[in-house]
Amino acid sequence: MDFIPSYNFYFRAYLLFMVISLVFSPHSFASESLVQDLTKLQSSNGKIVSQKKVPSYSGCSSSSRCYKIVYLSDGLEIAGYIVIPKKVPGKLPVLIFNRGGNRDFGKLTNKSLKYLSYLSSNGFIVLASQYRGVDGGEGKDQFGGEDIKDVLNLMPLAHSLAIADADNTVMLGFSRGGMMTYLAIKNGIKIKAAAVVGGATDLEQTYEERDKKMKRLIRELVGNDKQEWRNRSAYYWPEKINVPVLILHGGKDWRVKDSQARKLAKKLEDHGKEYKLTIIPEGDHGLNKHRRKRNSLIFNWFNSHLK
Repeated sequence: MDFIPSYNFYFRAYLLFMVISLVFSPHSFASESLVQDLTKLQSSNGKIVSQKKVPSYSGCSSSSRCYKIVYLSDGLEIAGYIVIPKKVPGKLPVLIFNRGGNRDFGKLTNKSLKYLSYLSSNGFIVLASQYRGVDGGEGKDQFGGEDIKDVLNLMPLAHSLAIADADNTVMLGFSRGGMMTYLAIKNGIKIKAAAVVGGATDLEQTYEERDKKMKRLIRELVGNDKQEWRNRSAYYWPEKINVPVLILHGGKDWRVKDSQARKLAKKLEDHGKEYKLTIIPEGDHGLNKHRRKRNSLIFNWFNSHLK
């Protein structure tokens, strides 16, 4: 009597094949896990305490490897992401991405991985923080206060990754992420260049021009002390912007008026700083309707400043 394989036979054979593939394949999940050289860390800052690979069907591009991580920053566990091209010919430069928003509004999601994957596809290892108090992370969002350390502490993390050329690092920030980018530069982060899209440069102007909801948010996260507002506003300390900055802004941006970009550019000009200002007249807050031009400008700027 001929043997006729049953459905269960095929199912068990498939399971066996998958197990063997995972165990012996050089591209198994275990072999694709992020590996840190902890001897490169001078403290616990930047240490990855957990990582989870994000599958392609959850937003990660099929050409990338995406990891949701938890890392240490000032003793706090902070959520974030690392995205790496699947094909890594050697050490790759690093791109630190600073998200916009506040608290859970604007936080990075699986949907965000599509853009992070795009950034990575241009030959970068992308690191991105949720900032403290977000996505299960410890601490509290201070909108540019102590939470700037969550960005700064991505640098030791980058230096601990064997595949990262952390001496060639650039930074990209959107909206509030632009403010975080300026603050990171103010705090002396070692990067080759930065790009800011729709970034706030004067929190006092933002407070005056925005609605009651935004006013309440600034009071809740920063307080009423205008000096604290200025501490977060690059317009008041242009002499500390010692990194080449590309400033991109939309002329139709109602969240952050383009005058904020223009007046910071004037200050940078007065101080002899290296910068480039591009205002796209019909552009919105994130220049999303002009993303092709926006992205081209960003990568041309980065590539012109990398070794």
